[in-house]
Parts: sequence; C-alpha cells; structure tokens
Amino acid sequence: MLKIAICEDERRYAEDLEWGLKIWAVNAGVNVQIKMYDNGERLFDGIYEENNFDIFFLDIGIEEMNGLEIAALVREMDVQATIIFVSQYEDYYKEAFEVHPFQFLSKPVNPAKLEKTMDAYMDLKGRGDETFVFYINRSRYSIRLRQIMYFFSENRHITLVCEDQKYTFYGKLGDVQKEMEEKNSYFLRIHQSYLVNLDYVKEFHYKELVLFNGKSLDISRENRKKMRELQMLLLDEGV
Repeated sequence: MLKIAICEDERRYAEDLEWGLKIWAVNAGVNVQIKMYDNGERLFDGIYEENNFDIFFLDIGIEEMNGLEIAALVREMDVQATIIFVSQYEDYYKEAFEVHPFQFLSKPVNPAKLEKTMDAYMDLKGRGDETFVFYINRSRYSIRLRQIMYFFSENRHITLVCEDQKYTFYGKLGDVQKEMEEKNSYFLRIHQSYLVNLDYVKEFHYKELVLFNGKSLDISRENRKKMRELQMLLLDEGV
C-alpha cells in the first residue's frame, strides 16, 4: 500500500489533490491510503500514528510552520521519504532544493502533471515487480502481481488465475486480500469468493464485471455500492 500525506491548509486545494490521486491510483492499479492535514503539528501527529508515509505533498506557503520547515523535519526523520512541494509561487524553489524534493507542482495542481509525477515515482520504485508467493505440495511458487487476473475461493481452497495458467492452494481469501492491500496493487474484493485485479477489468455492470478475456464475475450485493463509487472515479477521468 502506498501511504500518502497531504499537508495543505486550503481545503479546496487539498480535496482536489486527494481526488486527483484517487483517480490516478485507480487507473494505475495502485492501492493508496491518503491522509490530509491542515498544519505541520497535525501532520507530525499523523506520522507517529501511521508509522510514517511514503509520499508527502507539502504546501510551501502553509501558515505557522511552512512547508520548507516541515520538509526539513520530515527529512530528519526519514531520509527515504519522497517530498513533493505544492505552491502558487516560485520564490522558494532554490531554498527548497536543500531537502531534496522529488517534484514541484503549481496550485491548482494540473491532473496530467500529477499523473506524470506519480507515474515517475512508481517507475523509480519499480512498478510491477512485486510478487505473490504461495505453496503447493511444499513447492514454492512466485507470480508477479501484474500477471494475476483474479483469485477465486471455494472450500478453503484458493485458485489463482492468470491468462494462461491456474494454480490452486490452501488459504483464506481474506488473508490474500490483506496482503494485496499492503502492496502497491489494486485488487477488488467484489464477492466473498472473488478478488480481482483491476487491470484486467473491461466493463462494470450493476451485478457483475467483465474481464478482457470475456469472463464475467458476480458482484455481491454488499459490494455493489463500492463498485459504483469506483465507476464514478473512472467516469470522472473519462475512461
């Protein structure tokens, strides 16, 4: 899971950035957790509560403790953290380089620029290299997440389905779902029995979704609202 913090004291800018990140995450097939803070003190409380973040979007012009001061403290705590500055002004750029930011974005943030920035981050971190490991008769298997179409669960057996191969092993789908949520992947729990890779979904319908290979999978009643919200994200992007 990609953990993102937004520190922005103007609510409209914070919400626009959050929405843009959610749209990017859906289209990129990345599982994200986004937290928003309106000042540095609340951000640092959040860091301790969330055990830090992968990416920080910091408004340079935020009042009280400004974005540069916040970034300096973040860098002291985590030299690996990715810092992205958001600002309406360019006056701070030279000073900002002291904390080694990944990117600068102008407010209001352009969706295409945000998408390009996040894609660059994922490429840097090795998009698509994560794997799922399981065992069949004491033999170890490792499959790249991007190759998995969906998981199907029945009677404590899980079937992992790829385009040209299937593997069945013992396990609980809830445990697989939890593991997927912790990785940079976007798998949808559409049913008690199905966990689906969003990259392979061609069509959403009210009671089912259709994969690119023509396979239809049922959406359970309790998951239909969640799928409808996901559809709205995709429609907002014009997909």
